[in-house]
Amino acid sequence: MTAKTFGKGALLALGLGAMAVPVYAAVGQEHDHSAHEHAGEAADASGEALTAEQVTASRALFSTYSCGACHVLSDAGGNGHIGPALDGNDGLSVDYVKQIVSNGQGAMPSFGGMVSDEEIDTLSRYIVQNRAD
Repeated sequence: MTAKTFGKGALLALGLGAMAVPVYAAVGQEHDHSAHEHAGEAADASGEALTAEQVTASRALFSTYSCGACHVLSDAGGNGHIGPALDGNDGLSVDYVKQIVSNGQGAMPSFGGMVSDEEIDTLSRYIVQNRAD
């Protein structure tokens, strides 16, 4: 018996289906962002702090693309356990997150072409700056 492989089309369909999964745990709940009210004051390795508007936009992207259905990121209300947890993940760098978000890896779909490079950069910086310890 031979193993079947899936083409890019099947993986894309799988990834798009995963993105459509709503984040049920976040529906109807208020998320306490008080611990991160000064998130714009934190800087990543590049030394560039995010503005409050960038933090808000990144939280919205994280929600819109249902990232929290697979990943734990407390600041954005993400509590999924399919993909790696972003909270407490000290191995994350902005460049690494950008590469994974842009190109995908494993079951995670590529968001390059769906989301602008600027949004991916800002989201990646947000994830690295706002992951809980």
